[in-house]
Amino acid sequence: MPALVSCLLGLISLVSTALMIFETYENGGVAQVRCGAVVFICLIFSLAGLILAIYSFSDQDSYLITSVLGVIFNGVVLTVCFVLMYLGMLV
Repeated sequence: MPALVSCLLGLISLVSTALMIFETYENGGVAQVRCGAVVFICLIFSLAGLILAIYSFSDQDSYLITSVLGVIFNGVVLTVCFVLMYLGMLV
């Protein structure tokens, strides 16, 4: 069960982050506070999802593919969020 939850958290966070990046692009590169708040919440969800995905590797009832997908989805979102924060500090 933790593997499925981590996979879903990662997928929701990935889609939400991509939508916020697209909305910022459509707005001419000017990010609204709402976009930053959504990406920050996605960061927290991805951190929780990554912890659940790592935990699910030791669970015997979980499928391996959902654990791996959870790590990949959450890892991508965490990386994108940290890169966005770093780029935001440079501007």
